[in-house]
Amino acid sequence: MEELEKEYMELRHNEQDLLKNLTQHKDEDLLKGQAVKNQKALWDKTLELRFLLQKPFSNANRLPQEPIRSSFCDSEDTVEDAYSDLLASSRKTLDSILELQEVLLEKNPSITKSMDVNSGKRSKLLEDSVKSGEVDDDWQRISQMHSRMAAFRDKSIDKWQRKTQVTSGAAAIKGKLQAFNQDISQQVAGYMRDPTKMIKGMQQSRSAVALFGTVPDATGNGEGTNMDGDPELLDDSEFYQQLLKEFFEAVDPASSETAFYALKRLQTKKRKIVDRRASKSRKIRYNIHEKIVNFMAPNQPVNLPEMAPKLFENLFSGGSTHRPLA
Repeated sequence: MEELEKEYMELRHNEQDLLKNLTQHKDEDLLKGQAVKNQKALWDKTLELRFLLQKPFSNANRLPQEPIRSSFCDSEDTVEDAYSDLLASSRKTLDSILELQEVLLEKNPSITKSMDVNSGKRSKLLEDSVKSGEVDDDWQRISQMHSRMAAFRDKSIDKWQRKTQVTSGAAAIKGKLQAFNQDISQQVAGYMRDPTKMIKGMQQSRSAVALFGTVPDATGNGEGTNMDGDPELLDDSEFYQQLLKEFFEAVDPASSETAFYALKRLQTKKRKIVDRRASKSRKIRYNIHEKIVNFMAPNQPVNLPEMAPKLFENLFSGGSTHRPLA
């Protein structure tokens, strides 16, 4: 009888432990679900802010550049005041975004734990560049914020990539970055090791943008026009379209494709940059090939046969013994 009571008590304790574990797992699942819900709401608000900033960003490319901007500001005081207000509002917007990022970083203790070891060196380099006049204060703040969250970002992306590969399989992941047994952060770092090509692709030429104070026809037909992109004129429409497509897919997967292609049709096509003065062979057209890495032309020693000197003498009349006719 005592053994039965003892066994009964053990079973009861096991049931209580099982109920405690189930309750604990349920609470953990509730916390995880609430965290995912908060992250989704934060991501939606971030996308909304990004979409609202797209139009001012694209219109900023049309602002006059030097020396036209100075002439505009000197001509009327209202233009100078409007330009000063524009700069002040832009810096207020940047300050608000950086303050919001600072608050989010403080609420996430994992970021402070996984801060990059070289962040102090980066900040010192940035301070030296600011003192030398290469970088202003705004870019220094942006770079410092980026370096603070870089380690946590790479760690989180790699963790979720591994989870996605385990649940859905590596074959289900489609994209350019598909290196075998390599983290996504390492692939992005390798892809961004030489970002000059991508940066040049984002740069627009002055002939493609209607700048205030310039005539598009005159700038497009001039001989001294720079056919390369202007570093002050950037176009991130591809990234914006990708974000918009993902947003449509998250809201309504059925209407994502139609809305995306409708948006593409409404967008203005980029004019191909053509030098009209180079037609009819008035300028030499050539393409610069990229440098060949680790390549050397073959240099093999050639062993000439014994009859080769005699053959060359007969071919080039080196050994001719004919005398000229008198």
